[in-house]
Order: sequence, then structure tokens, then C-alpha cells
Amino acid sequence: ELAAGARSFAELREAAREGALLRLLEARLPMRRVEQLAPARLRLPSGRQARVNYEAGKPPWIASRLQDFFGLSETPCVGGGRVPVVVHLLAPNQRPVQTTTDLAGFWARLYPQVRRELSRRYPKHKWPEDPRGE
Repeated sequence: ELAAGARSFAELREAAREGALLRLLEARLPMRRVEQLAPARLRLPSGRQARVNYEAGKPPWIASRLQDFFGLSETPCVGGGRVPVVVHLLAPNQRPVQTTTDLAGFWARLYPQVRRELSRRYPKHKWPEDPRGE
């Protein structure tokens, strides 16, 4: 955008002196801040990116397969780390298994039972005893 009409480095430098570069950076700065505080996606330990859903009057939430959260010990947060995301944990068939805002508590208290049930239904999938370390 900035260099669209510039044919040399000198012309680019002149445009920067006139404030075009500064205005461009200032215009994009608020958007970067919004993306930091309210990201559209969160990267999970599996490498998959979960879309963050923002709905009026509800906390932000994400949904992904349970295995995508292996290796994550704490609940993901947005808002500069202040707002925990509601996590919808899905079975391999993409059906809901559990909804939580306390991933550490889920791993400690509920996962052993969920693991038993899902490992019987989906024996070809990996179901570690301690998913936080995966």
C-alpha cells in the first residue's frame, strides 16, 4: 500500500517523512491489540487451531477433539490471560464429551472415567493415562 507509487527507496523515504508510514502503522495498531486480546483462533498442542466463538452475554468458547488438548494442563484464556475460555471437549466422532472452564480439574478428576469409556469405543485412538504430559 505504502510503496504503491514509490519507484525508488528515496521516494519511499520521502513518503515516510511525510507521515504516511506512521499513519499506516497507527491505523493497524488498534487492530493488532484487538487480535491479541480477542483472537479469532487458538493454537492447540496438537497443532490444530480452534476457532474462538464470541457470543453476546456468554463467555468465549472453543470446541475440538479431546486429543487436541493433550499436553495442555491449564484452560486457555483470552483477554490478555484474564478470561478463561469455555472448552467443549469432543469425542473422535465430533460429539460433545465434556464442557469445562477448568481443564486441570477435568484431567485430574473426570478424565480417568472418560478415558475408560472412550478407549472402549475408540480403541484405535491414543488415550494416555496422563494427557497433560503428552
